[in-house]
Amino acid sequence: MKIDTTKITYKPLGIDSIPALLEMQEETFEYAKDVNPDFLRRNTYDTLAVCFEEPSLVLGAYYENELIAFGILYVAGKTDENLAKDIDFVSDVTTNANVKLTIVRPNYRGNGLQASIITKLEEHAVACGFEYLSSTVSPFNPWSQANLKKCNFTVHKILKKYGGLERILFVKKI
Repeated sequence: MKIDTTKITYKPLGIDSIPALLEMQEETFEYAKDVNPDFLRRNTYDTLAVCFEEPSLVLGAYYENELIAFGILYVAGKTDENLAKDIDFVSDVTTNANVKLTIVRPNYRGNGLQASIITKLEEHAVACGFEYLSSTVSPFNPWSQANLKKCNFTVHKILKKYGGLERILFVKKI
């Protein structure tokens, strides 16, 4: 459904929003069930909970007081979740932040929300002093690939992540 995107408001979400985020994730799995089962990595309460620790940011997009999309900028530090460990030219992994997840409710897709959220996450990363952004996308998800390219991310390599799922690693110097 086309909406007036000037009426969208964005705000940081708290850890109490995790049930709503998991619900939106499940809506996406249901919507994409005919695409490919590896379309998206299934996150749990625990994998989302760590994303609420600053300077990470979980950002919600609201339209008419309804949460219609969200995005996560995850600062993974020196943990194995930091995608910079797979980027050949990044020597200090702490200069990278992950665009971990962006989900738009099915009824609101096609309004540029994913790219808008990625841009806002990038603004936060710049304000925090990060040098790189990275993200992984399934080869079966052309929509997220297109939105990352629209936001000037480039393909770095294809690799296996998250228990053997094939992913495209996107990187952007900011």
